[in-house]
Amino acid sequence: MVGYDLEDKAYCMELTYNYGLDSYKPGTGLSEFGIFVPDVAAAKAASTALGYREDSSGCIVGPDAYRFRLLALPSGRSERFLYIMCRVANLAKSVSFYKDVLGMSDAELPAAAAPKGKAAAVSYSSKTHPHGLEPVTLVFFEDGVKPTITPWEGRHAFALSAEEVKALHARYKKEFPDKIMHDEGNGPISLQEKLGTLFIFIARDADGYELCLVSRETMLPAAVEAVTNYDPKALDWNTRDKRISAIEAAGKKVEKIIAENPVVLFSKEWCPFCRKAKDSLESIEAKFFVEELESQDRKPLVDNPKAYQEYLAAKTNLGTSVPKGFVKGECIGGGDDIVSLKKNGQLLQKCIAVGAVVLAT
Repeated sequence: MVGYDLEDKAYCMELTYNYGLDSYKPGTGLSEFGIFVPDVAAAKAASTALGYREDSSGCIVGPDAYRFRLLALPSGRSERFLYIMCRVANLAKSVSFYKDVLGMSDAELPAAAAPKGKAAAVSYSSKTHPHGLEPVTLVFFEDGVKPTITPWEGRHAFALSAEEVKALHARYKKEFPDKIMHDEGNGPISLQEKLGTLFIFIARDADGYELCLVSRETMLPAAVEAVTNYDPKALDWNTRDKRISAIEAAGKKVEKIIAENPVVLFSKEWCPFCRKAKDSLESIEAKFFVEELESQDRKPLVDNPKAYQEYLAAKTNLGTSVPKGFVKGECIGGGDDIVSLKKNGQLLQKCIAVGAVVLAT
């Protein structure tokens, strides 16, 4: 986590290195970050010295192709991030979602942001900030191009009250159940932390951007404590290195399997959701390769099932659960996703396209 202040005061970016993955394919949704710096010329010179270029629009293209528009820091401003700009398919629909569902308000479109096509901005107010500081603006633009959302886009994280998280989950469950990615079924995930109960769930918006909704009463104090009490000497580097090696080894096998087979399912023999996925593929008479990680009696069938699952989670951004299905290298989701694709006919279309299903003539 990096930022210009602790997470309870400032917008922060979480930088995650997923072992075994060298890069993510950039999507077309996340456009740029607008960020204040004390000296724009000095910041640009520093980026050039590090090997990063300025593109034709004036943004610095940093590591992994993320774009940063550098702005002169106004006197007295605390929050360094001004805006995050994202492409959407339907501007009115997106703005309505973030206002009606997430409780944001219309905001002034930052003059520095120069999106193509129609644009609008939303944000929370300073009144809702834990320290009353400046809000960060979310800028949406619609230019006729449907955004392609990949794990590269990351996710928006929102720290709300515990009651707001619970209410928001209930609303998602009622109105957008297919957009929920991770929860406990009847409510958000509840984690018993030293400082209290943390409520959290992961969902998507209408365009597919991922949202992390977390209770601020526990999360913010825990984040501050994690930074202030951090002790690098407490890290078990030997255990960490073994885990990294296992994930990287599993990743090589996963990529080899995906490269050699048009349709692949990573599964566990005892898993009922894996059975659903297999049944869906078998019902359309698809030819597919199954890599079973565990047997019917839950014994390992590969060197390290957990390492496979961690690699697949990093690759797909869909958690560690199985099954995970792939068609021509594209992840098509888990058990319920594959069942849904079968019902709407897309699974058959995808399998026909890669030669896994041959229709009788």
